[in-house]
Amino acid sequence: MRRRTFMSALAAATATGPITTILSSEVRAASGDIPPLVCHSTSSFLDASGGELTDSSIIAVWAEDTATNHDADSNGDATLYSSGTSIPLVVSDSNVVAFGSMLVEDGTNWQQGNEEFVLNAWDAELGGSGTVLFDEGHGQYYDLASFSKFESYAENNGYTVTATSNLSADLGSADAAVITSPSTAFSSSELDDLATFVAGGGTLFVHDQSDYNDNDTTANLNDFASYLGLSFRFNDDEVLDTSNNGGADYKPLTSQFNTAFDYFTDRDGLGLDKSKTYTVDVTKVSDGDTVTVQFADGSTESIRILGIDTPEKASNSSAERIQEWEGIESMTYLQTWGSNATDFGKSELGGATVELSFDQNEPLRDTYGRVLGYIHYDATGDGTRDDFYNLRAVETGNARVYGSGSSYHDDIWRAEDTARSNGTGVWGQSDPDASSEIRNRAVDDLFLPQAASVKTASGGVSDSRVPIYAESTATQSGGYTYSGDIPLAAVDDAANVAVVGSPLIDESYESSEGFAVDTSDYENFVFLTNLIDYVSDRSGDILIDGGHGQFDASYAVSNDDAAYYQRYLEGVDLSFDQANDLDTFDLSRWQAIIVTTPANAFTQAEIDALTSFVADGGAVVLVGAGTAPSGARTNLNDLASALGTDLRINGDHVTDGTNNVNGDSGIPTTTVFDTTFPLFDAYDGSTGGGSGGSGNGDLSIAQIHEDAAGNDNNNLNDEYVVFENPGTGSIDLSGWTVEDEAAHTYAFPSGFTLDAGAQVTLHTGTGSDTSSDLYWGNTGTAIWNNGGDTVSVYDDSGALYTSESY
Repeated sequence: MRRRTFMSALAAATATGPITTILSSEVRAASGDIPPLVCHSTSSFLDASGGELTDSSIIAVWAEDTATNHDADSNGDATLYSSGTSIPLVVSDSNVVAFGSMLVEDGTNWQQGNEEFVLNAWDAELGGSGTVLFDEGHGQYYDLASFSKFESYAENNGYTVTATSNLSADLGSADAAVITSPSTAFSSSELDDLATFVAGGGTLFVHDQSDYNDNDTTANLNDFASYLGLSFRFNDDEVLDTSNNGGADYKPLTSQFNTAFDYFTDRDGLGLDKSKTYTVDVTKVSDGDTVTVQFADGSTESIRILGIDTPEKASNSSAERIQEWEGIESMTYLQTWGSNATDFGKSELGGATVELSFDQNEPLRDTYGRVLGYIHYDATGDGTRDDFYNLRAVETGNARVYGSGSSYHDDIWRAEDTARSNGTGVWGQSDPDASSEIRNRAVDDLFLPQAASVKTASGGVSDSRVPIYAESTATQSGGYTYSGDIPLAAVDDAANVAVVGSPLIDESYESSEGFAVDTSDYENFVFLTNLIDYVSDRSGDILIDGGHGQFDASYAVSNDDAAYYQRYLEGVDLSFDQANDLDTFDLSRWQAIIVTTPANAFTQAEIDALTSFVADGGAVVLVGAGTAPSGARTNLNDLASALGTDLRINGDHVTDGTNNVNGDSGIPTTTVFDTTFPLFDAYDGSTGGGSGGSGNGDLSIAQIHEDAAGNDNNNLNDEYVVFENPGTGSIDLSGWTVEDEAAHTYAFPSGFTLDAGAQVTLHTGTGSDTSSDLYWGNTGTAIWNNGGDTVSVYDDSGALYTSESY
């Protein structure tokens, strides 16, 4: 079985089991042409001689121009299409319609046009009714049970669909037959029977798939195509599209339709209408976050309750990730709460009539084909369904917030925050302070997947701002080109901003998540945390933005995409949470906000909130990706500009064919560090202002402006002293004082730090302190004598640190 097919099937089986019944009447409204097709693991087609197929009279659907094909099994039997030649994905010739993909297997995204397209093809060839056989006699992985939703859809629209293990024997009673990629060849007599069937007016619908793992069924299909004398052949390839896809490059999305075929009229399909609320009956509670509901027409759907996650029961413990549960290290304890959450779901929802609604920010279905929804119900028996189950499950400690793009995410997070603080439910044994340290050690090497370089608004970034570079073996494609070392991160101390060119905490690269090799021996987590501490001027925990399409983007990261980083932070006594609405979220308890490449732009209100956050000493770390589309990179760079930094993510993609992870040039590694930055020791909170350490900081007097404009006593804030940190690390000025010759004394605020290279101005008058401006607090009387005085600075031990006379 191909890897992707196997993993998807395994995941679905371990989740809630197969979804068995179709929704037939609650459908998307039909108007115009069908939506685009998503072609999961699709192959292409060739002409009868094995060359590029360009005869548009038999091509019904092409891939988009951004698609390419490759020899997925690397055995040299694929024909690769040249640039500029459209790749055919569906063909029709002599009563045979062939699809490069299964298109309508269970788990398909029904919000696309797949089911409408295939049924239109059936109608065009068969006239709207008939008996269709489904061949299961040639070792097919995809049997009729794999098409159960489409089977019901077709039968509700006038067809009889029947599985057969003896196709030849049953063809006489059929109008058409479906053949999915056969692992067993057709015998000569079977080929003869198929030829006779087609010649007599019967129709064959043939579904191929990409030959991803050399499970070669293509030859069997080509034997069949050759015997029937068809003008096309099946290609032993895989079609990819990095720009137009359904969430991954092996799921090409296309609307390149040949309207000479009557296959594309929009019609009622299987998709739910996300703008509607449905009244449904709960027929089964699988666990605390998954139920089955029945619609008014009798159809059923499995509902994954959106925005929350309950612990897994013991029977499904292999799907549990303990890293997601802050302060909990016992799997047995979580299994107990998995059972408790299931009991809670049954008591609240079992047999109930509920309201099911959806989120415009989220997909309608998850990767297992389950509907993602919100449930409102009558919890009190007063006859109104105004209790929000998604929120109530978290309030009662039976679930946690899921780090997604849910519109209710922040409300649900607040409920979890309260439950955690109170030790409610599952949080009764949560003790983050007792979590053991993991992976906290000196930084020896880093890996940077999907890497882009860092630049400034005007060009290259200076070496003094760059803590890490790619190895000399790395190369760039696109964007601003560096002639020497390629910077992969840079800092702007004055703006409290850092930019990193890779989503280096993405858990997709964890071996426990199925990645091919163990990456836990790299120090990505240590470096990023030290970097955060370095650019932050205050203490607190770490927040990640999830409200701009990051959860659904392969180039970005949400909180739930970085559970292993969360667990690392626990071990060094830091929390890691997500906010989706930064303009309404309380940012006061956080020292830094991580923003990975946003699919959607920030609003002005959100920019204002982040600007205030930075002005109050918080840091923003912008995390780009070399695989992100240009629009998303623009969103990140627009935010950088709004925050007052000149740093930008470059428009390139950095790869390294020599220094990389597992031979993948798209995951470069590096040991090229500027160790004058205090970012490469095990994290202890001493690299910046966030935890009060002095690092390698220093303090000097950069300017004395003793003579204010006009009358000094009436313009006290124009009398000031500018201090600068010329060192390589932040300096904590808690307890430090400034004096004049008359012993007038000013004390720096507790917790105030000055980053390396940064300046702060001490004004004589009154005002609100920020990271760049402090106020002595005098009213009516100047401090610094215009005729001469001495500025003296004393450290927290009372010793004179520096002074300057004028």
